[in-house]
Amino acid sequence: MSTLKTKLILLKELLALKEVVDKGSIQIAASENGIKNSNLSALIKNLEHRFNTKLINRGFDGSQPTNSTQIIYNDICAIEEILNKITENFVDIDALSGSMSVWTEEGLIGSFILKDLSEFYSKYPKLRLELLMKQEPDVANTDILIIKSKIHPNIHGHILFKFKTALKFYASKKYLNEHGTPKNINDLLENHNLCMSSRYLNLPEYQGLMKRAKHLNTTSDSLALIYRLVNDGDGITVFPMWFEEYSKNLVCLDNLDFDFETEIQCICRTEIAESPKVQAFVNFFIDFCTGHRVPIDIYY
Repeated sequence: MSTLKTKLILLKELLALKEVVDKGSIQIAASENGIKNSNLSALIKNLEHRFNTKLINRGFDGSQPTNSTQIIYNDICAIEEILNKITENFVDIDALSGSMSVWTEEGLIGSFILKDLSEFYSKYPKLRLELLMKQEPDVANTDILIIKSKIHPNIHGHILFKFKTALKFYASKKYLNEHGTPKNINDLLENHNLCMSSRYLNLPEYQGLMKRAKHLNTTSDSLALIYRLVNDGDGITVFPMWFEEYSKNLVCLDNLDFDFETEIQCICRTEIAESPKVQAFVNFFIDFCTGHRVPIDIYY
């Protein structure tokens, strides 16, 4: 009958066999693992006795595995892989605990990209995210920042990834039913109501357009408010193109001659870039974008 003691001895002998096969020599394997040659050799001999078969051919050219060893070698590798995974999981459990602060733009980015946080928490139950949106981004006092580089040109840090996405004009179905679809960019600026984020208004791409707009009804520093107004049919605005996946009520006005891009960066302080917490969030972000088919190019 197999007992815990016999299983532990067998595990030790199997791992010793794999180490000898990998190193090609009992002497090298013993030296690299801080074991006496005689002790490692004894483990192999005990395993051979247990299986009643020769496992290692010892010679001047080193220690070569027999056919019997080749049969069980892959199984031993699988056992070692499971042991390594268990060890890594316990390391991650200790490292991925506590809190991590994430600054992201209130409204679109904050609502869309982070709406699946339940998946993040199920994977990292001991790690709490502190989401910051109202205050100004500060890389010195925040772990991760997701920012538009043009809007925040003075915020610098270690770039974890960045992506570009096209910007398009959007209107609700209700607005288009009541006011019609703009025929072109001139028709939009002359005859249609606009609701714009004040953050965009400071960018060169928009300043010329907005000076020509006859009905710039609402500007706001709240993207959530702009979304609500446009969604309710009060006007037309500019959103990232991937936002179509987020709101089925809005219609992209892709007939307009308007072709601009926005770049979003995910940055952090250099000293924490390789930390398990930061890497966990980056992996979550990329998996989320992939799962929701967000048309972005991600690169490190």
